[in-house]
Amino acid sequence: MSIREIAKRTGVSVSTVSRALNNYADVNQETRLKIMQVAEELNYFPNSSARSLVMRKTHLIALFCGDQISSNFDAYIQEINAVRTVAGNAGYDLLIFSNRNKERATYATLCRERSVDGAFLILNREEKKKKDQIAELERLGVPCVTVNFKLDGERCSYAECDNFQGTKDAVLHLIGLGHRKIGFIGGDTYGKAGVDRVNGYISALHETGILLDSQLMQFGYFTENGAREAAKKIMDTVPDVTAIFVASDTMALTVIDILRSRGLQVPEDISIVGFGDTKEGKYAQPPLTTVNLMKYEQGKLATEFLIRMIEDPKEHPAPVTFPCQLIVRGSTDYAKS
Repeated sequence: MSIREIAKRTGVSVSTVSRALNNYADVNQETRLKIMQVAEELNYFPNSSARSLVMRKTHLIALFCGDQISSNFDAYIQEINAVRTVAGNAGYDLLIFSNRNKERATYATLCRERSVDGAFLILNREEKKKKDQIAELERLGVPCVTVNFKLDGERCSYAECDNFQGTKDAVLHLIGLGHRKIGFIGGDTYGKAGVDRVNGYISALHETGILLDSQLMQFGYFTENGAREAAKKIMDTVPDVTAIFVASDTMALTVIDILRSRGLQVPEDISIVGFGDTKEGKYAQPPLTTVNLMKYEQGKLATEFLIRMIEDPKEHPAPVTFPCQLIVRGSTDYAKS
């Protein structure tokens, strides 16, 4: 069935049928309703490829996820749900890139191949290193957004949580409990979020007159093995450490396991603070003191930015920073006298 048959049955031109089916405003309401009714009676479905050529839009959004879903499942599911909900409500479908045979293809190449209208990047540590690919995507002019990573292109934007203040609040919480030898296990420093967490830790120490000890600073690179090695280094070099801030809940739970293997109890011997407010941390024993990242809210706002840029080339939403929330649970306590 073609639009010519609909035109014949409704007594209007083919172009009028096409414009009505593609929601052009210059078709009067009575004619539009008549065309839509006949199209429904004839079980007519517009050809999406043809519509894309006419409208110059595919209503497809590329979602690049990387491999981090397994490492921090809860946080990224919140983010993906936000993207799916906002994009779906606006009439867009998600195209998730997971084909490992295309690992060597760049973001820009994949976006061109599939003619997507925009891209949402969920970047893990390895993806954050692909600065050339990100810059190429920015130059291509494809509307692009992410969370907790700075994008500088004219058609790019991002949402983030206040990693600096969130980390600082967590460390000040430990200092308020009397801790002075506080370890830091960071994720990485490839993006703004990682650097902000490092600076938040240093700022809290500086503000309270505690000297920075480089032996207390390690990086776990958001992996269990990395967290395990970082915890061992801190314990071996500064055995009288009384608290550790860890840049993700997943790594924090690994650190707790290492401490237990050494006969230490949390929080009786060492207090632990995580970052991310995952379900695993909430139901751990003891429940993990952590920082809520507002992941759903970040993903929601970033997707709204993306839709705005897709639908209006003049739009360039300014990045937004959400406040983080310290969640105090059972993994922190007063330092031993």
